[in-house]
Amino acid sequence: MKKIFFTLLLGTALLCQAEAKNPPLRHQFRLGWGDMLFETFAFHPGATQDGKRTHDFGFTGHLFAEYRYSLNRVVSLGVQADWEGIFWKESKADMYRKYIGPATSVNNYNLCVIPMVRFTFFQREWVQLYAGAGIGPLFAFDNARNLEVAPALNLNLLGVQVGKGHWSGSVELGGLSALSGANKIYMLGSRLVSISLNYSW
Repeated sequence: MKKIFFTLLLGTALLCQAEAKNPPLRHQFRLGWGDMLFETFAFHPGATQDGKRTHDFGFTGHLFAEYRYSLNRVVSLGVQADWEGIFWKESKADMYRKYIGPATSVNNYNLCVIPMVRFTFFQREWVQLYAGAGIGPLFAFDNARNLEVAPALNLNLLGVQVGKGHWSGSVELGGLSALSGANKIYMLGSRLVSISLNYSW
């Protein structure tokens, strides 16, 4: 009986020591990039309301940063900032669509600040599978000093995190949408695929 007691006591002490040496990594900060498939379809060369032609489009992709805190092995809470830029030029054109006169640069930016919740439904030493969602404001502004605000919804249908210890990488499938009515669509199913580099502590 004493041997069993001392064996259990020793096992508990070793387990507590191992837990003290390897505390759970509750914090995570990550930097990532996501596609702009919706924006590349929505913004393309064409005519403006004042008869100019739009051309020379450029896209940054979605650049995002996120901090999250794990409440337990399943649920974690955080906040994500997502930024993108869409750029083009506007020029007058003749009847043959040849550009005449100087070009005007138009720079548009979208910034989303979104509180997020994540649910981890599979966890092993090297791999985690998770899903999540968040809602927050989108700030749309440009180089003409226009500013508009709209609600944004970020859905993460499936995320895969691979790594061990402090460093890991993630791939996510989901969608980021922001609109304020049928005629005010800023994003719809944007950022379908995103990747990130993560640091946990």
